[in-house]
Amino acid sequence: MREQDLLVEVKIPKATQLEKIEDKSLVSYVYIGPPKDERKFGSIPRIQVNDVFITSDEIVRYVAEERADMDESEKDKIIISMKVDSEAKMGIVNDVKLQLREADARRVNYSTVKSEL
Repeated sequence: MREQDLLVEVKIPKATQLEKIEDKSLVSYVYIGPPKDERKFGSIPRIQVNDVFITSDEIVRYVAEERADMDESEKDKIIISMKVDSEAKMGIVNDVKLQLREADARRVNYSTVKSEL
């Protein structure tokens, strides 16, 4: 299990229909939200992978690096789990999704918390 220091604030949205991922070793996380240190990084939402900020143009390289660390039989099963702040604009999310498509990372999910009705 990889531990990361979150550099962005992510208030996870709520959902009613959830599906649990069984094999967490296949999951790589992408965080999108405003930086915690606004004075240093500004207030515009940023993309974080592992312990660094990246731009959407670097997503393809990130996915390739994540696949390189996986067993050969699991490389096509990679799941990108996006943890997106509920206040983030969809523009940055769409940019990431387009780059994930370019990287042939077709299994994408959005992390949520269960909503109480």
